[in-house]
Amino acid sequence: MTTKGYRFNFNPTLRWSGNIACGTVSICLFGLSSAMATLSDAKIHDKYLQVGATATLAAGQAPVLSSLTYYVDGLKGNDQNAGTTPEEAWQSIARINQVDFDPGDQLLFAGGQTFTGTLLFQQEDSGTQDRPIKVSSFGNGRALIHGGTGCGFQLRGCAHVVVSNLTFVGCGRKSGNDGSGVELCRTRDIKLDSLDISGFRRNGVYANGDENTRITNVYVHENGGAGISTWGEDEHTRTKNLYIGYCVAANNPGDPKKLDSHSGSGIVAGCVDDGLIEYCEAFNNGWDMPRKGNGPVGIWGYDCDRLIIQHCISHDNKTASGAHDGGGFDLDGGATRSILQYNLSYNNHGCGYFFCQYQGAKPWKDNTCRYNISINDGLANQFCGILIWADDKGMSNAQIYSNVVINSRCAIYSQDIPGLLFYNNILISDKVVIGGRPNQAVFMNNLYHMPKGGAVFQDGDRVFKTLMEWAQATGKEAVNGHHTGFTVDPRLVLPDDLSELPKDPRQLKNMPFYRLQADSPCIGAGTVIEDNGAIDFFGNPIPSNHRPSLGVHEPSR
Repeated sequence: MTTKGYRFNFNPTLRWSGNIACGTVSICLFGLSSAMATLSDAKIHDKYLQVGATATLAAGQAPVLSSLTYYVDGLKGNDQNAGTTPEEAWQSIARINQVDFDPGDQLLFAGGQTFTGTLLFQQEDSGTQDRPIKVSSFGNGRALIHGGTGCGFQLRGCAHVVVSNLTFVGCGRKSGNDGSGVELCRTRDIKLDSLDISGFRRNGVYANGDENTRITNVYVHENGGAGISTWGEDEHTRTKNLYIGYCVAANNPGDPKKLDSHSGSGIVAGCVDDGLIEYCEAFNNGWDMPRKGNGPVGIWGYDCDRLIIQHCISHDNKTASGAHDGGGFDLDGGATRSILQYNLSYNNHGCGYFFCQYQGAKPWKDNTCRYNISINDGLANQFCGILIWADDKGMSNAQIYSNVVINSRCAIYSQDIPGLLFYNNILISDKVVIGGRPNQAVFMNNLYHMPKGGAVFQDGDRVFKTLMEWAQATGKEAVNGHHTGFTVDPRLVLPDDLSELPKDPRQLKNMPFYRLQADSPCIGAGTVIEDNGAIDFFGNPIPSNHRPSLGVHEPSR
């Protein structure tokens, strides 16, 4: 740790770093010339050797690097203290922001106390892979950082920092706050774990152009723009190697000042190369977006390459009255080589799973939606379980297979997009199973169930009540003159009420619902798909050498 502006490095054999605050300090090294520094104003904290002592190192011998733990106590601390013991704790965030922290240092806030201000780490405040800087709480409970009208913690250009076991609060998205809870900008190897973040107008967590960011066990709620959001200004500031796991994004209603685009999403992965979002829950987001037009989604990505969203639950998300979206999951404009798998979506305003290309986006292609469940989605708009929509050119090639969709209005609605493949899905609807104009799409080995006598297909006034009529008119669900689709009851295990569905994504594998009963006609009725993910929704293996079952469940045979 050094006072900002006074960092000293002594090379080539021994690095000395410390705070200088007395008159003249001499450092004598055996076999090397002496170094002398004259400064005034602060306190000495020498980590590597005693000031004024003589150090002798054998040739090639590296000095033993030590680290310090700094304590902050708003009740008992004093900013004139050394800060290196609980009894000599600092008192304020203002004191912390005067300091550069070194690899291996720890910064601990007294649990149960509130500290006001915005923490700021910059490039000088960087750890290493083996010796990260850690920021956390000590004592009983979590410390609370109150960012007021600004951010809670800004990390700019720094690397290898672990932030854990803290609460960040802003003064409220409609009460003057204009920041984000934790804001990363061009950082590397930052870990955020076990945080509670609320009351920020922009985002709970915001990342811009970062590498190897890991966000786990974070609860983001009552924020404006989104619970967790990533973005990149250009090709040089894309987020790379992102991991978001075991997080909850709840009741992030919308940004009252953002009038030109969407706000109020749960988790948004934008401008990401190689990302994984798993075991997260998003619910009751987006209900107060202050505009009409494109809206929020529970968990989604855009302008992303190789993004995987899996084992997540997105439910009861909303959008503003008269606005669009408000769905469960989405791979939006510019998404490539990305996958939605093993997710549960239900009771959302918008569709459960959205494949969308917006105007001006980069090409959208080669994406996959498999082993997902959508129940009762599209309550306020979009009115379907799965929606494929292109608002511009450049959209092609997607596989949608082995999903279960139950929707009273429409199971799947699709525009005419080249390269769409629909295989092995269980699709249940009271009105229309397939809507839109999927003229170029291939449908094979899907099950179409209409318990109340709806239609298999509808495009405006063009309606086919039966699978046979649709197949004969369009060639769908037919191979060499043989029909491949089914219109029987799939014999699924269904809940009596959606309140029985799990809220914890870790319990999805144990969920008893949407499995095939022993007498289901779906068992072994699918078509073989290469690179099929190897396991079903519940973790059972998918056969590679014989026909799989329809839907999300592969029972043992």
